[in-house]
Amino acid sequence: MATGPLSGIRVFDLTLAMVGPWASMQLGAMGADVIHVEQPEQRVGAFQVPPTINGTSIGYISWNMNKRGFTLDLKSPQGRANAYELIKTCDVFLMNMRPDVAGRLGVDYETVSQINPGIVYCTVTGWGHTGPMRDLPGADGQVQYFTGGAAANGAEGEDTEIYRHSTQFDATTGNYACMSILMGLVGRKKTGKGQRVDISMLRATTAMQTPRIAEYLMSKQNPARLGNQAQATAPDRAFMCADRRDLGVSATNEEEWQALCKALGRLEFIEDPRFATNTDRVDHRQELSDALSPIFASMPLDYWVLELNRAGVPNGRLMRWDEIRHHEQVLDNNYIAPVDTREWGRVWTSPGPWHFSKTPTEWSATPTIGEHNAEIVAEIEAHRAAGSSTPQRGA
Repeated sequence: MATGPLSGIRVFDLTLAMVGPWASMQLGAMGADVIHVEQPEQRVGAFQVPPTINGTSIGYISWNMNKRGFTLDLKSPQGRANAYELIKTCDVFLMNMRPDVAGRLGVDYETVSQINPGIVYCTVTGWGHTGPMRDLPGADGQVQYFTGGAAANGAEGEDTEIYRHSTQFDATTGNYACMSILMGLVGRKKTGKGQRVDISMLRATTAMQTPRIAEYLMSKQNPARLGNQAQATAPDRAFMCADRRDLGVSATNEEEWQALCKALGRLEFIEDPRFATNTDRVDHRQELSDALSPIFASMPLDYWVLELNRAGVPNGRLMRWDEIRHHEQVLDNNYIAPVDTREWGRVWTSPGPWHFSKTPTEWSATPTIGEHNAEIVAEIEAHRAAGSSTPQRGA
């Protein structure tokens, strides 16, 4: 029995790839009954992105936890009839496909809201429902290129770079979708009415880049590519230490800058007019890096971590996954947890970024395709048999 804050909420989850599944996975972790609806034999083709476990993409496994698996052929009369009966019992409808697909499958907002007026209906597209790009595919890579995310990243004077985890823009859009659905449910509680919520990757990831866009609007200059350096503060970058390990150092205000100079034993930097204020340090970024780099290169990383922590200067060693996985801070806070699956064995995941003191969340295994068909069909038949005596969810 689900115990999370969304216990009692049911989601019709017609999603694929990452954006939509990521959003519905969060809803499921918070206690919603997420029914992940797929076409029979859905797990083929593009969703087999390596690496895989027993022929299934790790991405698919990672993004579809906390759900029940159900197959429906929405192009068949029986499949569509079952879908409509299931929609009557749902509070949320979530779909991430191109704009016209919902209509072709018979689950557009007009149809769904007639079946269940109280439903919160959320669609996620790449580019929005209007405009010359509305029907183009939109995924993480394309959106990074189009929104300027790639153009602003990379080493100075070198090629542009995309975010290498290839999920940052997908996950951000999914988080916005989850948040919007929650707000839709709050609105329904106040008004008694459902509504449509439209999210696009273009709009969501533009919002994510608001600080960089603000820099351009103020200066009329495109953000420069600066490698591992921050745009608005200096020094705020990684330095190579004597043991060939990288240390990130951030001095984001005058107090931290002066503390850094004292920790380095270079009080003369405080009086240097080139470095007097953050604006000065940004304007003389290269000269500042040239002055600091040999200092950090003179001693090993652990020495500088000790000195900077003692001085109160923000810093952090550049960690890799094999280090993070076993770090005491991660283990003590249970930030990575095992989930046992039937088809893929034990997998490890991050069990959500939040903690609810009175309604704890849970993470459950990714279902196989159609794993819960029998029980969900039984629920549909029971609801159909009850007929009009059973109220629609959210109505």
